[in-house]
Amino acid sequence: MAEDEKDLPAPSELMQILMDVGWVAIGRGMKANAESIFSGIAAARPNSELPLIGLAVCAINFGNFVGASKILAQKALPLNPNNGIARCFLAVAVRAIGEKDYALELANCVANECDDPVAVAFAKSLITGKDVEDPVQN
Repeated sequence: MAEDEKDLPAPSELMQILMDVGWVAIGRGMKANAESIFSGIAAARPNSELPLIGLAVCAINFGNFVGASKILAQKALPLNPNNGIARCFLAVAVRAIGEKDYALELANCVANECDDPVAVAFAKSLITGKDVEDPVQN
């Protein structure tokens, strides 16, 4: 690993707080703030797909489905190909740009192969088009 690719020393708790603030910024429509927050986290944690998922969700929420699919497929998933949430958001992005068969393939893969119950629930909701019971609330 090159020197510039190492994670910067920062407490994990701080990174989680910043991620939470990024999600709130997306929810409040604060695109530039959310992008800045997630980009900063990505710079501090270049080996984590999580801030890249945040950037992709921001892109999705503001209609940049092609940009979101590139972030997920070219940056986030190469870091962790087994991240079911990243694959589900990729399904959302590619479906929005007309790749419905690929979106369904991604969602089915997560629903059938992923160990993360939240990702599985997300995938099932993409497949059925309906909300499914939240596994975290049970």
